Amino acid sequence: MAKKQKKARILTVRAGEAPTPERRFHNGGVVSEIVDRDISHSILVKRYKAAWECPLDAYLIRGAITEPEHRAGVKFRNAYLRAVLRLRIEDIGTGCRGSADMAALTPIYSQRLLNDAYSALSTKQRAILISVCGHDEVAGATPRLKTLHRGLEKLCEVWKINKIDDRINN
Repeated sequence: MAKKQKKARILTVRAGEAPTPERRFHNGGVVSEIVDRDISHSILVKRYKAAWECPLDAYLIRGAITEPEHRAGVKFRNAYLRAVLRLRIEDIGTGCRGSADMAALTPIYSQRLLNDAYSALSTKQRAILISVCGHDEVAGATPRLKTLHRGLEKLCEVWKINKIDDRINN
């Protein structure tokens, strides 16, 4: 006689529901933001979200990396997610023009960004950037964090990211 399998129960989150105490300790905690108010300025909709989306945000908050390095890491992350993992991310650059056949043959802008980055980085820097920026892993020990720091510095040089807003340079 076969055992009965329990049906998987889907846990849904209701709008405006506060996060659990366990959830408040994930991804740097929880930040609440007000989405909508009524005429008397009472809160209608409050949204909770993670304080940081990826380890780069945590490193920026802790002061392990600088603002330009964070922007370079996020740019690498978006390019990696779009070009390698084929996730739908707002692609930086121009939109697709022409036929669908031509678009399949033309490399996407994210792929060109990655090729520029890969050519400038050493093997260790490339590996740590892929694991931290691309796969959201934590750098870990101090030598790996220093390698990440040097790799992000090199990306800032390659992509000409400095303290001025990144949108000005592109």
